[in-house]
Amino acid sequence: MTAARLEALLGALHGTAPGRLVRGALARSRFLHAAVGALADARGSAALVPWAVRSFGVDLGEAEVPAGGFPTFNAFFARALRPGARPIDPDPAALVSPADGQACARAPLGEDDRLPVKGSAASLAELLADAELARAYRGGAAALFRLYLPDCHRTHFPCDGIPAPPRRVAGEHHAMTPRPGNDVPWLARNARSVTLLETPRFGRVALVDVGGFLVGSIRPLAPPGAPARKGDVRSAFALGGSAVVVLVPPGRVRLRADLLAAGAAGAELRVRIGEAVGWAR
Repeated sequence: MTAARLEALLGALHGTAPGRLVRGALARSRFLHAAVGALADARGSAALVPWAVRSFGVDLGEAEVPAGGFPTFNAFFARALRPGARPIDPDPAALVSPADGQACARAPLGEDDRLPVKGSAASLAELLADAELARAYRGGAAALFRLYLPDCHRTHFPCDGIPAPPRRVAGEHHAMTPRPGNDVPWLARNARSVTLLETPRFGRVALVDVGGFLVGSIRPLAPPGAPARKGDVRSAFALGGSAVVVLVPPGRVRLRADLLAAGAAGAELRVRIGEAVGWAR
C-alpha cells in the first residue's frame, strides 16, 4: 500500500458514515491491537521497513541502525537516534520538546480545566484520570506533541527530574489525527500512561503518553526513582499514532509565543526533540 492509498483509506474511515462505524469498532478492539503489536514485533515484519522509509521519507542517516538492519518493524518504529542528531538546548531554564512531531500549547488553563486541542477536548481530570491531581494544574500550562508515522517514536525527558513509576490508564485506541470527521475525545478515551516528574525548576510536571490507533503498547524505558537529565530517553510507542502531553503547574513556565498562538488558532507547529518550547519563570 502506498502512502497515498493509506491516506485515502484514513479519509474514508473518518469522512463517511460507514467508515466511522468501522473505525469505532476497530478502535475498541483489544484483539486487533494486540495482534498488530505481535505482528510488528515478529521477525518477518522487518520486510515492511524499506516500504515505510520510502513512503514516508524517513531519514535513516540520523538513526542508530543495527548491524544487519532493524530486526522488526517496531524496532524501526521506536528507533534510537544517533548521538548529536537532536541537540538538546543547553539553557538550564529551557523546557524542551520531548518528541519529534506537531506541537501546540495552552496557558493558562481555564477554570473549567478543559484542555482543548484540534480534533479533541478533555478536562484535566479526564486526561489524568485523577480529579485531585488535576487541581494541581488548574491555571497552569500544557503542551501537546502529536507524533506521526515518519517520526521517531521514542520520547525524552523535557527537563531534569526524578520520575515516579508510570501509572497506566486503560482505554481505547482512537485515531488522533486532526482531520474532518474525527471528533472522538481521544485525550479522555485512549489508553495512556501518566508519569509524574519531580523537577527543581518546574515543580511536579505531569507527562502523559497517549496511544493512538494501532498502538500496541506504551513502553517505559527509564527506571523510576533514578535522576534523569533533560533529553534522556523516557519511553517508546509501538506501532501506531501517538501523542505526549506535558503539564506544568501554574507560575512555573513561560511557553513559546508561537506555540501558544498555534494552540489558540487550532493549528500546530513542527518541533524536534531537544528544542526549547518554554523557559522556567
